[in-house]
Amino acid sequence: MANNQIVDLRNEGIDLAVRYTCASSVPPGSRRLFGETIAPVAHPSLAVKSLRSGSWLSKLTLLEFDDARYPWLQWRTWLEAAGRKDAKPRAFVHFNQYDLVMQAALAGQGVALGRLELIAPQVDEGRLVVIDPPRHGAAIAHGHWLIHAEAQPRREVTDVAAWIEAEASAPASA
Repeated sequence: MANNQIVDLRNEGIDLAVRYTCASSVPPGSRRLFGETIAPVAHPSLAVKSLRSGSWLSKLTLLEFDDARYPWLQWRTWLEAAGRKDAKPRAFVHFNQYDLVMQAALAGQGVALGRLELIAPQVDEGRLVVIDPPRHGAAIAHGHWLIHAEAQPRREVTDVAAWIEAEASAPASA
């Protein structure tokens, strides 16, 4: 089940959950599967070379994720950190779901801030290109965590958890 609500795993009869959150919000015994690296991405047909130039930015539509809980996924934050606070892109297109942002990027409708660990297959397949490298030192506290409902889970749950952890640690191109 995919759900944006944080539920009580035991009360809901759920053995395992993968949550996107920060370390301070996970219960003891949770395992960090992977972190998050953000970089601008676009469909190759846009032929964007870099966002560091004002001339490129003025020609581009930026695909914006409208959720104030995640400022690291919003263009204002990225542009300020890149020293481009006064940049004037051609347009912003706003979305209230992150998957819609990525669908628009895949369709060539503009440039998105990509969560590289989640979109690695699209990058590896050449369906999206990373325009500028991720900023060094811009650590994001959030990550994807595997959470067990029980401290001593059943063998079947342990097996599935081990498989999830192996998949999360496998190289993206594997």
